[in-house]
Amino acid sequence: MIIHFHTREAVSLKAAGGKGLNLVQMTAAGLNVPDGFILTTEAYNAFIEQNGLAKGIAEAVEHVQAADMAGLDQAAETIQQSIQKADVPDEIRSLIIEHYHELPQPLVAVRSSATAEDLPETSFAGQHDSFLNVEGEDALLQSVKNCWASLWNARAISYRINNRIPQSFPSLSLAVVVQCMADGDAAGVMFTANPLNNRRDQLFINASWGMGEAVVSGAVTPDQFILDKQTGTVVSSRIARKTVQIIRTESGNRQTEVPENQQTVASLTDIELKKLHELAGAVYRYYQEPMDTEWVLGRDGDIHIVQARPLTGLHPLVDGNDPIEEGLCFYFSFTRVSQGISVPFTPLGIDVQKLEMWGALKALGVNPGKSPKGFKTAAGRIYWDFTELIRNPKRAKKMADSFSLKDPVAGKVMMAFVARNEAELASKKGRLKLPPRLFAVSIRMAVRVFGAMISPEKAETRAKKLAEGHLKRMNRQALKAKTIPEKIAVVDTIMENAMRVILHQCAYMVPGMLAEKRAEKRLNAWLGDDRLLHTVIQALPNSPTTQMGHQLVGLACDYKDAGVTPDESDPKIQSFLDEFGHRSNVELDVGIANWHEDPSYILNLIHAFMEQDTKALYDKLERRQREAEEAALTITRQVKDEKGKRAANKIQKDCHYIRSLLGLRELPKFDLVRSFALVRSILLEAGDILVQHGVILSREDIAFLNRTDILNPQGSFFDLVAERKAAFEQQKEIKTVPRYMTNTGETMYESTDIAETDDGLTGFPIASGEYTGMVRVIHNPAKATLKDGEILVTHSTDPSWTPLFLRAGGLIMETGGTGSHGGIVAREYGIPAVAGVERISEKLHTGDRVTVNGSTGQVVLLEKAKDEEPINKTI
Repeated sequence: MIIHFHTREAVSLKAAGGKGLNLVQMTAAGLNVPDGFILTTEAYNAFIEQNGLAKGIAEAVEHVQAADMAGLDQAAETIQQSIQKADVPDEIRSLIIEHYHELPQPLVAVRSSATAEDLPETSFAGQHDSFLNVEGEDALLQSVKNCWASLWNARAISYRINNRIPQSFPSLSLAVVVQCMADGDAAGVMFTANPLNNRRDQLFINASWGMGEAVVSGAVTPDQFILDKQTGTVVSSRIARKTVQIIRTESGNRQTEVPENQQTVASLTDIELKKLHELAGAVYRYYQEPMDTEWVLGRDGDIHIVQARPLTGLHPLVDGNDPIEEGLCFYFSFTRVSQGISVPFTPLGIDVQKLEMWGALKALGVNPGKSPKGFKTAAGRIYWDFTELIRNPKRAKKMADSFSLKDPVAGKVMMAFVARNEAELASKKGRLKLPPRLFAVSIRMAVRVFGAMISPEKAETRAKKLAEGHLKRMNRQALKAKTIPEKIAVVDTIMENAMRVILHQCAYMVPGMLAEKRAEKRLNAWLGDDRLLHTVIQALPNSPTTQMGHQLVGLACDYKDAGVTPDESDPKIQSFLDEFGHRSNVELDVGIANWHEDPSYILNLIHAFMEQDTKALYDKLERRQREAEEAALTITRQVKDEKGKRAANKIQKDCHYIRSLLGLRELPKFDLVRSFALVRSILLEAGDILVQHGVILSREDIAFLNRTDILNPQGSFFDLVAERKAAFEQQKEIKTVPRYMTNTGETMYESTDIAETDDGLTGFPIASGEYTGMVRVIHNPAKATLKDGEILVTHSTDPSWTPLFLRAGGLIMETGGTGSHGGIVAREYGIPAVAGVERISEKLHTGDRVTVNGSTGQVVLLEKAKDEEPINKTI
């Protein structure tokens, strides 16, 4: 039941708990750990069993919910009282006292060490109790019981429920650490990675006078030091005014004032920082992962380490992270910035995205192989290595401007990074070389652009013809593929050709995009206002996402008029799915079922539309189209009155290009997703073969395999699939995704100038207008219940969200720009929209009443949910 820190026998987490196991490991590694021992979980189990407490504990927590504070408090009080009333068995009491007297000093710390704590995926820091400056047998025994009781405090019970950690006896247990107190003048915590920015090449230290309890409890604002992990150089420091300290007295721990002349003095000298740097090196060499440590600066000048646990909360590094020693690398979040996707991809979805990158580069004349080096992932999200692209400041600025169309914050964050690291980025020359084939590709693209300018009315037909021809050819090849290698070969061919088709489809929209920019400039110069142009852009006739919304509302009208409940077998539903069923709520991930496979989302939307005034909604869509056409005529007339016939002809031509071509910007992705749907059907057929071979349980499990697995099945994949499914669920818990990352681990989310104004909540205007209404926070469109006129608040949107815009009165997004899906559709539907508000779904809640100003980017909170009094606060 007792394990000494200096034992040479193998020690398990199950016996010693996380804290105890780490102390044994650090002692074995030769670190300066104050002496002590562990009272193992066997002692706790014997205590519970001999006192007959297990049944009462189980009954107390059986039905309690994680958010039920009253229920949690009652359960905790019941359990803790039963533990405090019970007697420590004589055998355990004797062992504790015997080993306590063998310690070199009587003053000890008594700390809880749970079997589920201090693991990489959980953080139990602060959940269980510790007791410092304990002296004497009676005080020690009572502290042990207090630690046992703290396993059942309300916060720990709630945490375990939230993290699905079993609470039954004896699977959940607690060890207790008894450790000699390290007496010193200063103490604190040290992280062997920087938790503020996730950088693994930095150390982060908090320090203050007295005992470390002042730092970890938040009683004092500590000094902060950030050190370069390799050299120990101080990167930055902030010396706080430390007004209080916790010191040991004969009557126990006491909080006292720090003498005035010490309050603003650094609590660590350069020599002491050097010792902490050396300690961090020893800790890292042993654990090979970021650690959260607690230390004490002894009066002998030595640093004593009293605790160590894995540092939780760090964003995962990118897979295949480039060595820091080879230079700084900059990774761009393709999924967040370019596609507005915050959820993780399945393993198979990631592999197909690799093929997408390969196909795109090959279409431009570069062939990097089917696993491009520049393709990275982190926590299931996709990143592209843009290091070479941003070494040139002019090129970096152009890229930032381009990103800003999708996500204005992304452009600011990127330029701030380039400025901050200009010297290191410029230390190497960019190795970019234009491939010879790019010239030929450019000529072909230019021909298509010119054709769209000459005959804009034919552009949509020509763009669609490219996709139709590609899909017909690929379907023929798919039918011939019988074996798994043949099916994978067809998937590769589909992605290679799909990216070439998309590249050429993009050419047809270029005149429309140029016309939009040109018209904005002309109207501001000629009329001093371009607001009418926003009306011209709404209800674009050849936008597939707009057409999808119109069809859904039309179906709702038909079913409501007929008094019929829609069913997926209905020919009208099947006709809709034939056109749009290839889409899904995460449509770039082939591992996710599309609407053709699971039409429940579409049926729910139609039901929701039928519950309101469907005819009025349909008329509203028709009216927007008329308003757009009338706005084009009004603009032409106003320009003619102000600037004459020649200028009017120019603006009329711009409006014609906009109405004819701008809606085509949604077409390439629409058709790419059709290719994805074909790829998914082929891979599911491969899944059927793997099921027949007995290596996976269902065809859908192939989503959690990759190309290598599929082509080289070695025995059963049951355990691997289960493991990857669990990892996928954990990745979903990461709600806010960095826009950029580096190989040092640094994560970049938002622009500092945005974060420091208006509580970091004022965003960027992406669709003009102003609207006041109730907020509805939605994370998943498949489970959405947006009511008519509510303001949609979310991370970002993609085409699967489009039907919700039909009911929305306004839009607020964490990620997005004028060129993002949310911005485009908001303008088409005439609703105001604001984007670029980091963690918006945490700052606004369903039921809040706000005003959204899509012209200024301002959101005004008028009334909080369930509050009676408006607070008139601008956020």
